[in-house]
Amino acid sequence: MVDCMGFLADIGLVEAGRGQYAITEQGRAFAVLWSRDPARARLLLHPLLQAHWSATAVTRHLASGPLPQAKLAELLGSGLPGVRARGMYLVEWLVIGLVVERDEQLHVRLAATDASAPPKRSEADTAAEESVSEDSDASGTAGGDGSDDASGSSLLGMTFQEIKELPEDRYTAFLEGVLQILDSALAPTA
Repeated sequence: MVDCMGFLADIGLVEAGRGQYAITEQGRAFAVLWSRDPARARLLLHPLLQAHWSATAVTRHLASGPLPQAKLAELLGSGLPGVRARGMYLVEWLVIGLVVERDEQLHVRLAATDASAPPKRSEADTAAEESVSEDSDASGTAGGDGSDDASGSSLLGMTFQEIKELPEDRYTAFLEGVLQILDSALAPTA
């Protein structure tokens, strides 16, 4: 996972093209459902995350049983470029996508194999979702003029290299800003 948009492209919520990102049909469906029915949105996300490398890795890491969330995040984040929190972001996405379940003691286990039922929501899930929807000072749109870095791509006026080099707290705020932009871009207009 080179950057947050790379991850979203890997799971099929956005697609890259000519220095810009465009939301896919699956991404649009997820964003619309998320605002109306998060349980159904999570069901839609499940097969996308099951196909991601992190699902295979988490299956291997949890084969012997549950792990503390922080330990799993450390294992998933090992070797990823950028900030240390990327492993935790993967855990959050895997919880949202019903690949794993987190209990009240923040231990993570593989989810039950039937992802057709609406997910159980723990206090930790609710807190994580609320933290993602909190206000952030990031704003702008995806895209660029092709001169920002070697790949010709930028996001919110930053090159991928600049994004990767952000301190952990600013990277977190940046990701929250991206989610807010997606939410507002897909919100019904009055």
